[in-house]
Formats: sequence, C-alpha cells, structure tokens
Amino acid sequence: MTTYKTLRSYEANERRIEKARQKSIEIQNAYKAVNDWKNYILTLKTIHLKSSSVVDWNKIKNVEKPVQPKREYKNEDFAKNQLENFKPSILDKLFGLIPKKINNLKELLEQAKVKDENENDVNFKKYLECVKNWEKLQEISIGVEKNQIESYKKALEYFNPFSKIGEIGNEISINLDNEFIDIYLAINSLDVIPDYELKQTSTGKLSKTNMSKTRFNELYQQHVCSCILRVGREIFAHLPYKYSRINATTKIVNCQNGNIEEKLILSIIFSAETMQKINFGLSEPLDNINHFTSNMSFNKINGFNPVNRVEFNNR
Repeated sequence: MTTYKTLRSYEANERRIEKARQKSIEIQNAYKAVNDWKNYILTLKTIHLKSSSVVDWNKIKNVEKPVQPKREYKNEDFAKNQLENFKPSILDKLFGLIPKKINNLKELLEQAKVKDENENDVNFKKYLECVKNWEKLQEISIGVEKNQIESYKKALEYFNPFSKIGEIGNEISINLDNEFIDIYLAINSLDVIPDYELKQTSTGKLSKTNMSKTRFNELYQQHVCSCILRVGREIFAHLPYKYSRINATTKIVNCQNGNIEEKLILSIIFSAETMQKINFGLSEPLDNINHFTSNMSFNKINGFNPVNRVEFNNR
C-alpha cells in the first residue's frame, strides 16, 4: 500500500471514530434531556410529598432552657504549661537563645489568653441566641396550646413553611380563625407545564413532539392538586387545626368575553384526621383530593372552569 493510500485509510478511520464519538455524545445528551424532562414532570406532581415534619408543640414546651456555658481557658492552660515546663537545650545555652525562647513563649501565652476570650465571647453570644430562640418558642408553644390566633401567626412566621412560594404559586393569603384556617393561593399558571414531550428513539436520537391538549390539562390538574395538598399538609404540620380551607386561583380565559382573568378553580376543605390516614406516596394527587369536600370543575379538553368557594357547613 502506497503512502497516499495509507494516509487516506488513516483519515477515513479517524472520521469513523469521530463520527462514532459524536453519535455517542448525541445519545448521551438525548438520554439526559429525556431524563430531565421526566424528572420535571414528576416534580410537578409530587410537590406535596416534600412537606415539613409535624411540629410537636408539647415537646417544644418541655424543652429545658439552655445552660450558660462555662468560660474555658484551654489555650491559656496549654501555653502556660509550655512556658512553665520549658527546658533549654544545650544549643539554647550555647548560643544564648534562652531569653528569646522564653519571650516567645510569653507572647504565645498572651495570644492564647486573647484567643480564649474571643472563643468564650463567641460561645456566650451563641448561648444568648439560643436563649432568645428558646424563649420565643416557649411563648409560641404556650399560646398554641391555648389556641391563641396571635401565637398561630407567630408560629407560621417562625417556621415560614411557605418561604419557597414559587414552587406552588405566586402569592398566598392566610386568614386565621379559632376553629379553622382559610387560605387563598394564587397558584402557578399554565406556563409551568411544558407543551411538549421528549422521548428517545430506538436509535438513541431525541424525539420532541407536541403534548396532547388532554394530557397537558390533566398534568396541570395534578399539579394544582399537588400544590393544594402541600399547603394543607404544611398547615396541619405546624398548627393544631382540625380543618383548613384552601382556595386556589389562577389566570384562565373568560369564555364570555375572551379576557384572561384571575378565577377560583379549586376550593377544598381539608380534615386533619383524614389527612393523617392518607399514604400520599401511593396515589396521584387528584385521588387524594377526592377524599375531601371540594368544588372543582374540570374537563380534559378545556381544563379548569371557575367555581364557587366551598362552605364549611357543607363538610
């Protein structure tokens, strides 16, 4: 084989290798894109599974006051021991290094004292913060036990279960009563749902198709139900209410005038007793919603329709 043919063969082989490498990268990228899409879809329907643990107010009430830390002088004791037990070597004596080394040890002792003071000050400040936090929780827990509305408000402010409101909606309004809690949630709009589906073909390529209208609407319904369940679970996790009413609003098209308006699409009354019996990980959000009294008008073709608020006397 001539040098020219050898070179051509080598170049062809390199192109095949590069082509195979590019194909492998495309397959990996397609797999990642599909996997990310699937995970996002799953996240939309499982927001309620990430709710907070139940706050044990009785346990909080019985927590003992933090003990003031004793001031410690570990660094000073160590440096002092080094100074007191200093034994000069023959070289120290020979070159007259004893005074210098003693002075160095004395300086280290002073530095150790400062370090101890700083550490003790830091520990004391932490203690004061712990006491302040303990006193605040004690006050809240006593108020919660007495069903005081103001204490309920402070409990929600303290634990702030809706700090990441963007996960479930744009705005939340909470009205507290002695017997129940009433919440309005401006829930995520339809924009949160992707209008496409990603799949990987048998050859490993990425396939992107339009999501059907029915699946799009059903997915949004599951997302709305998941967000509502999350709000209900958070409330019962932090406050000893027996009932809570959650009202979800979103922007939908008014069929009469064609305008996009903020409308109530789901109103539900949750029971804490029923909520405790549900294993949320075993069923879809919509199935969980069906355990409770609610107003919801939905069809697969047009999605949500406006509804009236469900009343507590209907539970």
